[in-house]
Formats: sequence, C-alpha cells, structure tokens
Amino acid sequence: MTKTAFRKDFLRGLGSALIELQSCADPTQFHDIILYGCLHNTTYDMQCEGTRGWYLHQAAKLSGHEAAIEQAVCQKFSGISKDTWLFEHLTSILYNFAMDGSEAAKNALYDKYDSMLNELSRKRKFQQICDRRDMFDWLCIWLTSLSGFGAFKMIVDDISESLLTKNADFFFSDWFYSNSEHKFGEKRIEQYLQKQSDKSPYIRAYYKKAKEMSNRSQKERPIPTLDEVLASAKGGFRSVSARMLVMRFAKNATPEDLEKLAQAAMNEPNAEAQVQLLWAFRHDNIIYAFPEEFLLRLSQSSDEQLRSLAYEIIGKTPSPKTREFARSVIQSGADIENGISLLAKNLLPKDEILLYDAVKSIHPNSDRRDWHGAYMDAEKGIKSMRGKPKTNILEYLYRNTLCSWCREFIVRTMHKKGVLSDEILSECLLDSNSEVQSFAKRISQYRNRPKGNV
Repeated sequence: MTKTAFRKDFLRGLGSALIELQSCADPTQFHDIILYGCLHNTTYDMQCEGTRGWYLHQAAKLSGHEAAIEQAVCQKFSGISKDTWLFEHLTSILYNFAMDGSEAAKNALYDKYDSMLNELSRKRKFQQICDRRDMFDWLCIWLTSLSGFGAFKMIVDDISESLLTKNADFFFSDWFYSNSEHKFGEKRIEQYLQKQSDKSPYIRAYYKKAKEMSNRSQKERPIPTLDEVLASAKGGFRSVSARMLVMRFAKNATPEDLEKLAQAAMNEPNAEAQVQLLWAFRHDNIIYAFPEEFLLRLSQSSDEQLRSLAYEIIGKTPSPKTREFARSVIQSGADIENGISLLAKNLLPKDEILLYDAVKSIHPNSDRRDWHGAYMDAEKGIKSMRGKPKTNILEYLYRNTLCSWCREFIVRTMHKKGVLSDEILSECLLDSNSEVQSFAKRISQYRNRPKGNV
C-alpha cells in the first residue's frame, strides 16, 4: 500500500490501514501519518461515530514508534485548553494506553483531572467556562471507565466540595451522573449517595441535585402552541431549539394546526425562519401535500438549506415525475448532491449506473456537508432495490465515506445484498467504529461455523 493510499484509509478509520501495519515489512514508513492522526481529530462527526481511541492506539502499537507517539499525545493533552472535540479525541487515546498498562498515560489523565478541578474551583464568571466544564465532564466519564467505582466516589467527593459550593446548578452534570448510573447501576449509585449523605453535607447537596435532575427528567414537556413555534422561528432562536420545538408541535398537531403551520411556512419571506417552519415536514410520519409549484420553486432557491429541504419533501412522495426530475437535475450537473438524494428515493434498477456515476463525481470533504446526505441516501436507495447491485457502488461508498457511522449501514447493506467479501469483512473486524467491528464479528462467526454432515 502506498503512503497516499494508507493515509486515505487511515484517516477514514478503515481496518485496511491496520492490516497494512500488521503485514508490511516496514511499518515505520507510516509513522508521520499515524502521529498526525493521533494529534489531530480527523473524525468526521464524533457525536455520531464515537472516538477512535482504540483504533489509534492499535496503530501506535504497530507503528514501531509506540513510546514516541504516546509521549507526543501526553504532551499535547497537557497543554490543550479550548478544543473540546480534540480534548475528547486525545483523552480516548490515553485511556486506551492506560488500559494497556501505561502508567504515563494514566498519570496524564489524573494530572489533567487535578488541574482542571483546581481551575474550575477558582472561576467566578461561570458562563465563560462552559467548554472547560464539558471537557471536565468528558474526563470524569473516561476516568470512571478506567478506574471503576472508586473513581466515581473520588469525583463525587471532589466536585461536591470544590465545585457545587460555588454554583451547584452550573457544575452538577446530568451527563456524568446518568453515565455513572448506566455503568454501575442506579441502585448502587443511589445506595452510595444515600449513605454518604448522612456523613457529608457536600455529598448531601450533590444527592439533592441528583434527585432534582431525576424529577425534571420524568416530567413531560408541554406541547408548544403554534404561536410559540412561529415566535421561535422568527425570533432568532438557535436553529436546533427552533427545530425541536416545531417537531414537538407537528407530531402532536391536529390536521387543522398542521395546515396552519404549512401555510405559515409557505408565506414566510425570511429564508432562515422558513427553514425552521418547514423542518418537521421532512419526516416521513408528518404528512402534508404541499403544492408542487411551491416545492419546485424552493428547489431553485439560492439558500442551500431551503433547497435541500425541498428535495427531501418532494422525495417523500415518489412518482415517475419526481424520478425524471431527479434524473434531469443529475444530468444537468446543476445540483448533483440533492439530485442523488431525490433519485435514490425513486430508484429503479435502470437508474443504478446513473446513481453510481453521480456518486463518483462527488468528492467528500470534511468542510462540507452536502456529500454526506447524498451518500446516505444512495445507500438507502440501493438497499430498497431487489437483488444484487450491478455496480460496485456499495464498496465505493464504503471506501470513500468520511463517516464511520454511515459505514456501518453500508456494511450491513453489503451483507444483505450478498456483496460483503471476506476481504472487506476482515477489514471491518479492525474498523475504527466499534459497531462495525461487532457486526463483522457476528458475520465472521456465522461464516466460519462448522459445516454439518451432508
């Protein structure tokens, strides 16, 4: 494998890179690429994919320069202050080094814990340190994975005395607490806090916040009114908040209220607000028959989000007309990514070659998101067709997507369609995505099971 090919596969998290390190005569030739991958967060979407700590640790072990890479990661980790995703990336690598017996990695994690606890305890302007608090939460979660229940007790003792006394509402972490319940069991957590509350006023305060959090999570959120939805869309709310609000409204709306929402969306002159109001209609379980001329007009909008929404809504009602429209969009080259998504929802076997050629014309780029939806929809389109694909479109998607979360679905579809080769299956066993690994392991066990006597 050339260094260029290795870099491409390695930065995507493909198992083929680890196989190359295992089998090549001189893995040290890839040292600079491995070091770069360890010191930079190259995961496309960590929130969906998870971290690559195991994968990168394996690469470091196979590189011939394990100690040097670990030292470089420790050094970068000790000085990081703002980049939350890079912090999570480096923490996950050090966790895997520590789990493999490295005292240096373990000490680096605990030293960072001590310094961040001290730093947060001295802060007064809490709204300015949200990222640092979130990074500290990440670290606490990794430490409980590394050191078990003893780490949980240490962390609760520390934050209840050093942080909650400063600002309990700000420093109590629902995230850390819920993760600990999942790891150690709700009953064990409850019993420990209840017992320690009798001994420590600080842990009593922590236990009180935990109860408040539990009570809040059990309360049902009220269904928003149409006026509240309209106000959120027009009033400069964060897009995520506005979209969650409109989704809750639309899921519970009467046909009359849904009609009013649709009319408000069609009459909204502001593109950003119109996106928020139309967001719910992209989901399959929310049905509304928009005028075709309205959707076609939106598909020509200069606003990228409005265009994409129009294609999604058009695609909810497959028809010969929308299929031909999708083909014409792709063939004209006017909007290939959205054309792929629309064609995939209207796909006939005769369209596969056009779809494959269109997919190959897209070059995934971490700075852009439009390719991502097109790749996802192309996989779904092939999955919906009967029989094996006649092209190598699924393998192309597998090798070129930047998103390992999507790669899991591609691999599953390859298996379903009977095109998951033994070579790719062996790569999947070493994939950066643990779900891909787990699926590949099950399929490998099935394929390698002893054959019965005939």
